[in-house]
Amino acid sequence: MSADPFQQTSNCYSNTVVCWHQSELESLLLDSVENTQAHLDAEMTPSITDTIDLQNWLPSVVKLFKERICRQQKQLYIVTTADLPLLKTNISDLEQILVALLSNACQYTPAGKAIVVCAYATANTTQLSVSNSGVEITANKQTQIFNPWQRGGTGLGLAIAQKLVQRLGASIRVESANNQTTFTVQFPHKMTAKKGANSGNSDDERIRFLMC
Repeated sequence: MSADPFQQTSNCYSNTVVCWHQSELESLLLDSVENTQAHLDAEMTPSITDTIDLQNWLPSVVKLFKERICRQQKQLYIVTTADLPLLKTNISDLEQILVALLSNACQYTPAGKAIVVCAYATANTTQLSVSNSGVEITANKQTQIFNPWQRGGTGLGLAIAQKLVQRLGASIRVESANNQTTFTVQFPHKMTAKKGANSGNSDDERIRFLMC
């Protein structure tokens, strides 16, 4: 039986429309990335600096993901140290960075595995990390992880997060081994301030398990 000419024309038209829409969407998304990155590049220094107590601020952001993480049958922890200094940076940019890292962790953590948000101080830095178990990123992909389109969805979250980190004067890195992946944002000592007298031991850790 010969093919229906009308059906062939219809299929050809449908495929053309789908391809056109995909091409248009990719173009719009690329424009969005370029515009966002250009905007961030044009304003490399945030106009407002806030003083943030990470021990109190972190749970307010992380809890936004609690319902989603529990629904996906994952575990969520926050770990902070008692000697954590105050952080002097733009709170809006910092929240966008943490949301991007948590969104990435939620997407790639298998059910039954854990997501850990950790903040701690070293001799010269304050570090904020988001780790997830149950998945690894190959060494080759790690070198490209902050490029647009490298992960699922629109693939923009990590690229924009990196731009925001750089705008704050901090740095970000990824490490992945032993079935675990960690993104760490590192703030230099000049972006911190000492807290008042600390009644706790400087070696103490505060671990919070956000139960469903």
